Amino acid sequence: MPPTNEGLDRLREALRLTTPIVALYDCEPSADLEPLVEAKGRACCFAYYQRWAAGETLVVRRGEESFAAPRHGCPGMQRALGLVEAYPVWMANFLTDGANGAPMGEGLKASPKLAQEFLDRARPPRPKGDTVLMGPLRCERWADVRTVTFFADADRLSALMTLASFWSGRDDEIAAPFSSGCGLMWREVVNQERDRAVLGCTDIAARRFLPAEILSLTVSPARFERMLTFPDTAFLKREWWGELLRSRGL
Repeated sequence: MPPTNEGLDRLREALRLTTPIVALYDCEPSADLEPLVEAKGRACCFAYYQRWAAGETLVVRRGEESFAAPRHGCPGMQRALGLVEAYPVWMANFLTDGANGAPMGEGLKASPKLAQEFLDRARPPRPKGDTVLMGPLRCERWADVRTVTFFADADRLSALMTLASFWSGRDDEIAAPFSSGCGLMWREVVNQERDRAVLGCTDIAARRFLPAEILSLTVSPARFERMLTFPDTAFLKREWWGELLRSRGL
């Protein structure tokens, strides 16, 4: 069942959540998603975090330009969102040693071979058109939502992870894959063998745009719908959750 604003408010209140809940929309820009802001230059999507908090929606347009002179946001984001499919031949070196003509080396994997293995598995999603939008969740646009991302501190993240696992007896309903920050908001969610929530904001390059205490949890639309239906007998309504909130002055 599509989420309602009442259900969303109920979850926010239980969590005392004041940070953004960001939807990734597979659609064209429209008036009901305004105010809109365009991804420019080589900007990381997380550079717009405060604008998400202010209610703005980021528009990422398809860009075919090179890594050297992007116009519509970080070239890695273009690929993580499926707006551009091919990586440069030196991408594994970009992630590692800076060789093979790469403009730099990030030192994120022990060897280019291992980095290439990651790239080979990083199958891009398939957006419907030439834009992907990221912004505040609007329940009336639910049909266009591909993922929902919560931004939260450690206390609320622990609650969100628990809630995401509430209806499962498994111990691995949360995944923490290696990826870019934007990759963790869509690509890594849909590239799993089964639906799991994904821990995010672990991309070192993106973290400087975020408050130091913030991480994220990204969930599929189906999981989000169920999270909103938590019963009054769940932990979010129990005294010990209230004790934690009071200990934080909430």
